[in-house]
Amino acid sequence: MRAWEVEESPSDLGYRAVRGWPRLPRGWKLGQVAGVAADAAERYYIYQRGSEAPPLICFNREGECLGSWGEGLYVRPHMAKCDEEDNIWLIDDGGHALYLHSPEGELLRTLGTAGAPGEDGSHFDRPTDIAFGPSGEFYVSDGYGNRRVARFDEDLGFLGQWGSEGLGEGQFVLPHAITTDAEGLVYVADRNRWRVQIFSPEGRFLRQWTHIGKPFGIVHTEDGYLWICDGTNARVTKVDRRGKVEGFFGAPGGGIGQLSTAHDLAVAPNGDILLAHLDGRAQLFSRT
Repeated sequence: MRAWEVEESPSDLGYRAVRGWPRLPRGWKLGQVAGVAADAAERYYIYQRGSEAPPLICFNREGECLGSWGEGLYVRPHMAKCDEEDNIWLIDDGGHALYLHSPEGELLRTLGTAGAPGEDGSHFDRPTDIAFGPSGEFYVSDGYGNRRVARFDEDLGFLGQWGSEGLGEGQFVLPHAITTDAEGLVYVADRNRWRVQIFSPEGRFLRQWTHIGKPFGIVHTEDGYLWICDGTNARVTKVDRRGKVEGFFGAPGGGIGQLSTAHDLAVAPNGDILLAHLDGRAQLFSRT
């Protein structure tokens, strides 16, 4: 059974949309919201493409704006991801680079060569996402151009790559998002092939899931589950490490709690879920 064809969730995951979140400063308007991120200090980030608000906006759980940055820095925002030190990686697929910022916006590191696409260890071609392995390594899904996963050590030294364009095992149509689990397995959302592929830390293909839907974003949480957002079928799905669907929520539409155009998700340490929507929305879901 294909999970996106099932109308009733196996269980009620208990999530409800928080009305009135976020509260934008007067005069600001979101464009396409491509990425969201959350850290342990309950700083919630929106990474957006519009010209009527800064690219990166930080909010608290109550929806108050804590700060912003990024005007003129990024060509085309894509995903965002907080690391264990509560710094935030911002992926600029149009600029072919990834940027690490402090919570205050200070630029700490750059991965890739800004403005210069390529396919070696120091260049990307429209990268999409980043993931952190348990031993300090980094993985970049790269992306719209190269259809590969690039692997780096904790000092950003290039360790290798895998993948090519295609429909087979270990190939990608569009590696759109990436995450790792506590054992170091790498999960790649091959969005336009409607599958999640699972690899060893070194890139050996292990298995794939084709029953969940069209995976736009994917994250692993400390309790061992994976969360996948599907902007085509308007769902967030919770699965275990074997691919068993534990439950889902969402419905089509552009209203409160509806999940059409969902592009990225983040699960905060407190369990809150943030959703980025390409129709100019960001939503916060909390457990009731």
